[in-house]
Amino acid sequence: MGWRRGRWAAVIGPAIVIGGLAWCGGRWWDVRRYRNAMARIDEAVQKGRYAAAARDLTALLDWRADSDEALYLLGVCQKALGRTRAADAAWARIPQGAPSRSRAVTARMDLLIEQGRLTDAEHLIEREAEARGADGSALRMLLIPVLVLEGRDQQAGRLIESRWRILDAKGEGASEQAVNLARLHIELRWNTPPADAVRAYLDQVGRLAPDDDRIWLGRANLAMRVGSLEEAARWIDACLQRRPEDPAVWQARLDWAMRTNRLAEARTALKHLPGWTASPAELYRLTAWLAGACGDIDSQRRALASLILEAPEDFDALERFETLAQGKTATTADDELRRRKAEIGNADARYRQLYRRNQPARDAEEMAGLADRLGQRFEAIVFLTAALADEPDRADLRAALHRLKTATQAPAEPGRSLFDRLPADCGE
Repeated sequence: MGWRRGRWAAVIGPAIVIGGLAWCGGRWWDVRRYRNAMARIDEAVQKGRYAAAARDLTALLDWRADSDEALYLLGVCQKALGRTRAADAAWARIPQGAPSRSRAVTARMDLLIEQGRLTDAEHLIEREAEARGADGSALRMLLIPVLVLEGRDQQAGRLIESRWRILDAKGEGASEQAVNLARLHIELRWNTPPADAVRAYLDQVGRLAPDDDRIWLGRANLAMRVGSLEEAARWIDACLQRRPEDPAVWQARLDWAMRTNRLAEARTALKHLPGWTASPAELYRLTAWLAGACGDIDSQRRALASLILEAPEDFDALERFETLAQGKTATTADDELRRRKAEIGNADARYRQLYRRNQPARDAEEMAGLADRLGQRFEAIVFLTAALADEPDRADLRAALHRLKTATQAPAEPGRSLFDRLPADCGE
């Protein structure tokens, strides 16, 4: 038996080696064949020979159906040939986790936006982001330009803040990417697209997809921006018929109700908005408006005083507060208003100067202080995090950062509405 085992080992051993070499050789040949094919296809794409490249990619995918690289290029070729459905189908075949998946999702979103399908683009990104968990926050950033054109600036700002918090939890809150988020947050506040440019965009996509309700929402927000409140109401009503529980639409309804002094409509909208979305400044702003609508001057004045501390740049709130201030002559109130505006104006001018200089390693601490004075807590937190990363032994910076983070923590009751977070108003 020992002789037989030895004989079989002598025969099988070399056979296994030969078989392994043959498999490796076949695998090497497949890889080489695939690479040569992809090189020819890349050359065809570079030369604009999209039909030939699409044909070769289809043939390649017959024996390498799992090639996400080939699927992505096939989508590129199909789009270049005007075959948008085929392009989308190719990109949709790329599986989750594949190297080309993110590029494919971006390409699919761009394709939908080009067709005016803003709703479908948003749904695509949200589905993909949900599938990725925490990593989906990076993908949601792709929606920011569209949200801004739809007039959803607050939501765009929250996406930026959420993305930074995820980076910070991973120990990357002072990274270049994190600081760039703060800069994007600043850009979002300072650079609102001109109304004419927004209207031209909405008209363009509206011709392509007249039934897209995100275009309707954009029209509603634009109409409010330019003072066409009756037109805004019509678009908001249409949006609510399509999405009766959508927070973005109820935010537009709230904005419209406050502009038109509709107390009952404002209350209804507040009950449909999630409470966690509002910053302290927004809560004080809403409280002041509700108190004013109810004729409760004392409550309005207290809310405005708190708002001024939270948002010193809100000069409208400052002027209303001074108007309601008791025990001051008009001249004294005007003098104080001018003084406060001058202080904020000087801080804002310096903040803009440092922003343009774009040297966060050098200016992070000063920018954090200026952002705090201007009521921009998120930006102050990011710059303080960057400053502390550079000087980790600074107890004063650590204390300031803790103070700001504590002040901006979201409530731990996600089920509450925005109405629930406000003081009881008008006896309700």
